[in-house]
Amino acid sequence: MTTCAFEVTSKRRKGFPSETAVKRGNRIVRGSKELAEKLGRNDPCPCGSARSFQALLPAQRLLLTA
Repeated sequence: MTTCAFEVTSKRRKGFPSETAVKRGNRIVRGSKELAEKLGRNDPCPCGSARSFQALLPAQRLLLTA
């Protein structure tokens, strides 16, 4: 008889919200965490120009944020 060295778990990692809860907009924040929206490559640039954020990044991809 062979014993399994690992415990069988579900595919979803414990401690993370389910996909349905995220789609419905249920969000729980514990503690004093600062919520900030991350910029994606194709999002408009925060400087106000009509160009995409990706087009304005320098070639070496350095991004300085405050």
